[in-house]
Amino acid sequence: MTTKLRRLSVILLFLNFFQSALLQGSGENGNLRLCVVEGRGAFKRASKYCPVLDAEKSGVECVLGTDRLDCLRRINKGTVDFGVFSPEDLVAAQWANIDVLVTNELRTRARPFERSIVAVANKRILSEGVTSLHNIMKNTTLCHPGVGGVEDLRSLSDTLTGYLESLIIPKSCEPKLSLAENKIKALADFFGKSCKAGPWVLDAHRDNELKSRYSSLCAACHSNCKITDPYRGETGALNCLVEAGDVTWTELDDVKAYFGLSNKSNGAYPNPNQFSYLCRDGSTQSLTEGTEPCVWLHRPWPVIIAKRKAAVAVASLALALANNTVPVDRHWRGALAALLEVYQAQPEPLQPPTVPMDYLAKAKGFREAYSQSGCDPPRHITLCTTSNLERNKCEWLSEAGAVYGISPPLQCAIRQDLPSCMEGAERGEFVVQADSDWLLKGMRDYSLTPILHESNPIVDQTHTVVAYVTESSGITKMADMRGKRASFPEYDGFAWHSVLRYITKKDEVPCNGIKDYFSQICAPGFEKMNVSDATKDLFTKNCYKENDKVLSGEMQALRALVEGKTDIAFIRMETYNLYAANKLTEYAWAKTPIRILPICPEENTKYCFISWSNLGHIFVNKNVTAMRRQEIINVFTKLDQLFGKNPPFHTAMFSMYGSFNHQMGVLFHNNTWKLTTDDILRNHPYDKIPLNFERSLTNSTDSCQLADLTNFGAKLQPTVWLLLSLVLILSR
Repeated sequence: MTTKLRRLSVILLFLNFFQSALLQGSGENGNLRLCVVEGRGAFKRASKYCPVLDAEKSGVECVLGTDRLDCLRRINKGTVDFGVFSPEDLVAAQWANIDVLVTNELRTRARPFERSIVAVANKRILSEGVTSLHNIMKNTTLCHPGVGGVEDLRSLSDTLTGYLESLIIPKSCEPKLSLAENKIKALADFFGKSCKAGPWVLDAHRDNELKSRYSSLCAACHSNCKITDPYRGETGALNCLVEAGDVTWTELDDVKAYFGLSNKSNGAYPNPNQFSYLCRDGSTQSLTEGTEPCVWLHRPWPVIIAKRKAAVAVASLALALANNTVPVDRHWRGALAALLEVYQAQPEPLQPPTVPMDYLAKAKGFREAYSQSGCDPPRHITLCTTSNLERNKCEWLSEAGAVYGISPPLQCAIRQDLPSCMEGAERGEFVVQADSDWLLKGMRDYSLTPILHESNPIVDQTHTVVAYVTESSGITKMADMRGKRASFPEYDGFAWHSVLRYITKKDEVPCNGIKDYFSQICAPGFEKMNVSDATKDLFTKNCYKENDKVLSGEMQALRALVEGKTDIAFIRMETYNLYAANKLTEYAWAKTPIRILPICPEENTKYCFISWSNLGHIFVNKNVTAMRRQEIINVFTKLDQLFGKNPPFHTAMFSMYGSFNHQMGVLFHNNTWKLTTDDILRNHPYDKIPLNFERSLTNSTDSCQLADLTNFGAKLQPTVWLLLSLVLILSR
């Protein structure tokens, strides 16, 4: 068939099915709806190409998804019809019982798989005849390709690397070691002097400890496993093999290019005759024979998937884009090709469209990699949530983490409120995410400790406490606050204790003297104390109420200032910025902003806040074992690396931060930049920012909070101490 006839047949096939698409799509007039995940930086394309689809009445319309799993959920709900996904997404779809069909592969080369992983061995370790992999590889020098960091697009995931290792190395499940250390120990025990360059875990201190303990895995490296080691990564592993090693796993294309075996290779290359492909059955193949080498693992191509009802129409639509000239087409077909990332790719149709697991079964080892058994008993990490929406997000985060081999696996629990979660964490059942209002309460009342922080280097995007007053108040300095009316977002929270700390240090007010420092106080939450009504009124009389319920939060404190019910509102810089920018118009009192000003502490005129803290914190029982603590840190920092603000892919599989099901701030804060350990407080720029709340809690000489409150054991419930402490406060 001539090229012209082939193109004509494609167009006729497309036209034949396009009319059916108009009856099967979920969009307006039956249009097919494409779920697009907007990329980052140069990968952004939706704003450029989606309007072209609308303008030319293409029969296709865009819907922006937060991430690829968001698009999967939308397809499952029937609100969109198709999208582009990775093989890992298909695993998640199968695990979540999402009913979709794979309609097309997006190939960039004329071959059945995107990647093929092979083992290459130095012939000096090979013996005559076939023997077991164990006998060949035991005590040899492994040049490990490592696991990808945030800058790596092609590295093997933990799941795939773990699968390759499991084909040779016995599983290690020593109960006193973390799962990460168990894997590293198993490698070190099996192989001799080796090189596994780059980070082993993301916590730098722990990474150094492990590399010191299992130094044999760095002994063959150039620079003791540093991230800049020339033996790091897939090409680095081949450098290691040629110069110092015995065996490695790597991409087949890299092997061919490295040894000059590809058609386009030119120049001087290492001698391929010194090396052989090592097969999974222990046999070997020459690098130069030209026969198809034995592959340990195939990774499939990215694919187009669609809901069942639209699968045939989507397959036909994609087939019409198979012409290589389409991406330069400035009309809607070129726009659609760009949105589907069909550049050199050929949208190979699957006839008929198939379910995800059947599609993945074609790739040797890939599906098996996702059915590896863990250690027994399993070591789950359970994150406590307080709503169905939070639990739903947690479960999708768990699925995404499992696909990429994060272990121990994340599980999700739901309780009625945060105190219930804190109580479970105190018993060692859960880890809990909470904001800075719970820092002191978690440590004091539930014996918890924050082991990770939701950090952001931009000051006005952290949690801050600033004293705001109206321009006409006459209050110009912190000392002017004495005797004035004050409003707090809540009692016993971040703002409350920040102000308490400041006035006790600056004005030498005793820890129980805050009542006398201000003429009136609104501190919502105090009404929950088991005290007399008169005592409750002292701290809540000036608060807003609705059906006798005291209203709490930043907006109520700000409203009190705007409406003249208070002289000072202790609120976040972020809240003030929203008000000043007139972005709180959903509140009647905020529609016409008045001028309000911050009062800056003398020691912090640059930033003007009384205190600052990281956005949120992950709490665990303070007596958690060192091993368990490290496992929790490993899991959450790896989740953050893969699904946070800087994932290793230009379109994220899942988003820990930002929108989830059209809602912001679910489970984690939107402005979170990175999950970090306490070390972040000692690093630039955080170490240069004064008045940090977390640091004050670890130094009893810097604050009266722990010195005076830690031993009370109060949880806003009736206790002997609670009654006695209130008597002391009120009797002054």
